[in-house]
Amino acid sequence: MQNNPSFSQNLIPIVCLDIGGTLTKLTFATKKGFCLKCQTKKELKIVNEIEDYEIHFISHPNSLDKLIENLEGIGFIVDGKSYIQNFYITGGGSFKYYDQISNYGKIIRINEFDALKFGFKLLDSIKYKNTYFTFNNGIEYLQLTASIYPFILVNIGSGVSILKFDNEDQFARISGTSLGGGMFLGLSHLFTGINDFDELLKMTKQGSNAHTDLLMDEVHLGFQSPTRNKNEKHVAVSMGKLDQNTNINKSDLVKSLLYMTTYNISQIAFLHSKLHNIERVFFSGHFIRNHDETLQCINEAFSYFSKLDQQNRHPYFIKHDGFIGSLGSFWNGIQSFKQGNH
Repeated sequence: MQNNPSFSQNLIPIVCLDIGGTLTKLTFATKKGFCLKCQTKKELKIVNEIEDYEIHFISHPNSLDKLIENLEGIGFIVDGKSYIQNFYITGGGSFKYYDQISNYGKIIRINEFDALKFGFKLLDSIKYKNTYFTFNNGIEYLQLTASIYPFILVNIGSGVSILKFDNEDQFARISGTSLGGGMFLGLSHLFTGINDFDELLKMTKQGSNAHTDLLMDEVHLGFQSPTRNKNEKHVAVSMGKLDQNTNINKSDLVKSLLYMTTYNISQIAFLHSKLHNIERVFFSGHFIRNHDETLQCINEAFSYFSKLDQQNRHPYFIKHDGFIGSLGSFWNGIQSFKQGNH
């Protein structure tokens, strides 16, 4: 069923985008209780008791046609006419489609790191339930009553940025690495011919890195591992068995790449946690996507490095991972929208 102008009047007329290297994340709001006709990530919807709107989320591979299709499906564009006042855009790919979408509304660009800051500011201000969690073979939500600050944020997209947040206004980028989701996708494509990120994540559920990686108990050969556990199953050498096995399952290769990516990132994150003496480390970014295998790999790796250093630190995750930047864009947009209507 096609949308009509009266339908569009139930939308807050701002579109908030976080355009990364491969994915576009879209955040928008409707009046409370309004029934959308398009498909959104319903499990992420935010309903704030003190506001008269609710926040919705959509993601799709970078494509101008797909973006316009989604805007039409939501009801922002009807019969070629736009009901969008402003686009609030962030991300490394925020320059994409600039000329084309400027025909549908004014474009306001938000610095990528400022967008992350504002995204956490929004989440912290509303104290939305079941937002932050730990993962060890299952989700355990944190029931926070105080502020989340200070913390370190490890934002994993195509690349990785590591930021230190002292409070809601003061933050700095302290590190990063090029070995992120883009590397995982690129090498996985090279090994398997598959270029669909979601399909690759499904393959990791079927694979075992024990067939491709050398593990601690295999390397130490009876000697004690660094954690003094002779049955240590953590990765010692990524892809260390490829020269021994000629018939490797593709799912095993993808699982090994997932371990290789997460172990490298987790070790860098732990070292910065120790260096800056901040125990709370959040992992976010669309590479994670609340995917069980990815969460478990990061938890195993971070906890392993913590144990090696006789620490007891654990990684934390965010329900809205991958959408913190677009939420920050939304925070900017909704503040301006409220001011313009008063």
